[in-house]
Amino acid sequence: MKAIVLVWLLGLLLLGSSAMADEVRLSVAASLREVMGALTEEYAAETDKVHFTSNFGASGTLARQIEQGAPVDLFISANDKWLDHLGEKGLLDKATAVLAGNQLVVIGRAPAALAGLDDLLKLERIALVNPKSGPAGEYAEQALTAAGLYEPLRKRLVPVQDVGQAVVLAERGEVDAALVYRTDARLARQARILYEIPGDLHAPVSYPMALTLAGRENPAAGLFFDFLRGERARQILARYGFLTPAKGP
Repeated sequence: MKAIVLVWLLGLLLLGSSAMADEVRLSVAASLREVMGALTEEYAAETDKVHFTSNFGASGTLARQIEQGAPVDLFISANDKWLDHLGEKGLLDKATAVLAGNQLVVIGRAPAALAGLDDLLKLERIALVNPKSGPAGEYAEQALTAAGLYEPLRKRLVPVQDVGQAVVLAERGEVDAALVYRTDARLARQARILYEIPGDLHAPVSYPMALTLAGRENPAAGLFFDFLRGERARQILARYGFLTPAKGP
């Protein structure tokens, strides 16, 4: 009987401890999945009363979810467009910051690197994120358009939902090439970087972030937002291949 009572009391203690943990709900661009895991793990290691719930996906999809009432404290987009979209609707706190930057590259299993972006014309199937779903596709479309290649390649383009899917197709050899972020290319095992797309062919790749209105009222979310702007977060981001913003004053 005493043993049963002890187990019951232990259960109550554990339940109480879990209930006391602060929850921070994240909606994060899919290309940040791996590094965000490292960032939340680092932060939770010193703040054991914080529990993270993370939702990863294309920035446009995440923004529409927030617009429809999804419970989110912090939104990290892969471009300014979707952050501005939610901001204009009054769904975000006015304080914003840039978490990191990135670079667009072409990956594939071809034995030789591409001499230039024009070499894409020699390929049959090229994966890229649907521009209507995520910023990676918008950057890719901008680059191909600036190079005069979008129309000639239109019928060869294979639109996917996010960069993770593009990498998988390139890994399996189901496409000849994929336009993805450099940091996603690091995760590939079979595919490799065939060409680094010049940054002047598209808008700068950046990851802006902001608290939602609910997040603004969540002290734990505010503290994590501050952590992401700090030096330790910059070190982790750099380790995963991201470009980091200059230190603030």
